[in-house]
Amino acid sequence: MKKNILVWSLVVIILAACQSENDVKNEIQLALDQCILAVNTKDIDLYMQAIPDDFEIKDENGEIITREMQRNYALRDWAIIDSTLNNRYVIDSLKVSGDSAIAFTSQEWKRLMFQRDGASLDTVLTTQLHKEIWRKVSGHWRNYGIEELGGKIFINGKQYVQRKELPLFGKNKGI
Repeated sequence: MKKNILVWSLVVIILAACQSENDVKNEIQLALDQCILAVNTKDIDLYMQAIPDDFEIKDENGEIITREMQRNYALRDWAIIDSTLNNRYVIDSLKVSGDSAIAFTSQEWKRLMFQRDGASLDTVLTTQLHKEIWRKVSGHWRNYGIEELGGKIFINGKQYVQRKELPLFGKNKGI
């Protein structure tokens, strides 16, 4: 009898220590919401609070973007944004394993951006899918990596398609 009570007590303690997937999803969504607030208000200090020192983003081309590069890119990008009209960043699916999680997220960001003349504005909408790596560190879920999976860009309601660079003269560029 005492052995059964001990086993059940241990099970209860273990279960109490484990967060439910829904709890993890809610905590990570709060972190994403903080990121959205920072972007919408162009608060670089709030934005950087959410980014761990060893954070990396892997973009669609496989380029690694460090924390400091991300800071510089954010400031550069925010300089040509007049205002954010809508910014939605949500978890589409989540797989939790202990103190680690993989989240598949989607973002839609609609904003007014200055044209090259610095005065005229375009309405720009970007959509992006991400695979994100999250870890629980010191009691908080932190984003430790983002892989961009693809998205679309719309300028004034029309889809923008980036042109691929064409090699000059085939394999022997410049010859």
